[in-house]
Amino acid sequence: MPRLSTACAASLAALGIFLSPLTQAANVALRGASTCAIWSKERAQERAQYEKAWLSGYFSGLAMGTDVNFWGTKGRDEIEGDAVWTWMDSYCAANPKSSLVTAAEKLFLERLRVVGQ
Repeated sequence: MPRLSTACAASLAALGIFLSPLTQAANVALRGASTCAIWSKERAQERAQYEKAWLSGYFSGLAMGTDVNFWGTKGRDEIEGDAVWTWMDSYCAANPKSSLVTAAEKLFLERLRVVGQ
């Protein structure tokens, strides 16, 4: 198991190389990513559980791979899921043709400034 953990950590750390800017990793295929149009439709119908789960995993994976505390520290710079979903709602309403990945990357970079890393 340690071998798997080391390989996983190395892979996630390699993601950090592409973080600046995140969109440079355009040749990387992501599975399950949705669009802002679908996000907005599902949110309006209160059925965005899949998209929320996907985004939570995506943000957590980016955080692990880059050693950036995306979710913040309780009592200091913590961000709750509802605030993330509200940010996504706003972005997607203004950019309905955007991918959820693009929106998530923009929020991740915004959070990077907030958490001070």
